[in-house]
Amino acid sequence: MWRIIIADDQKSFRIGLRKALEVGPSGMIIVDVSGATELINHLRLPLKTDLVIVGSRLLPAGDPTYLGALKRAAGAARLLLVVPHASADLFQDALSLGFHGLIIRRQRHEEMLEAIRTTLDGRLYAPNAILAVKPPEAAPAMRQPERGARTIGLTLRQREVLALIGKGLSNREIAFALSIAEATVKIHVSAVIRMLGVRNRTEAALLAPTILKGKI
Repeated sequence: MWRIIIADDQKSFRIGLRKALEVGPSGMIIVDVSGATELINHLRLPLKTDLVIVGSRLLPAGDPTYLGALKRAAGAARLLLVVPHASADLFQDALSLGFHGLIIRRQRHEEMLEAIRTTLDGRLYAPNAILAVKPPEAAPAMRQPERGARTIGLTLRQREVLALIGKGLSNREIAFALSIAEATVKIHVSAVIRMLGVRNRTEAALLAPTILKGKI
């Protein structure tokens, strides 16, 4: 019997997905929670959890310690991240943070159920919206790193986010500047902090000029 936790701050999303799961095959225990701390507490119960579906808005901005606590509490459970929209960069960031796939918040329930089946089967899941689109080329206006410069594996989007962190912008301001959702910015920020090996966004901001100039 599968035990699935749906963790999201939007009640209508939790209820809708729960109902979709309940009309499917029997053999599922479904728990829904609305907060980050509540999620950790449920995962620490002496009950085996097979899948955790986490809304990106529940992730504390720029706090890698929460992600570590979440993964430790989840143990062998599979993790799916719910996002407002998806891209190849966002998918890679989610994987680097330990998730096994993405669900787009407005996907049809049939597609979400397919994502759940795929993930429970031990495979990674990417929405069709990602698979059907070719990766975009870098915008001409974006300055590319000089030949030989070390960028420690940051994607173009991660470099854009890091540059704005270095300017002291908040997640909301970064979202406005890049025309993306604030929840998406949280994921990129967490991935950048993890890749830089720093403890918080302040340390990332201090390193930003050096990294973006290719001196590290």
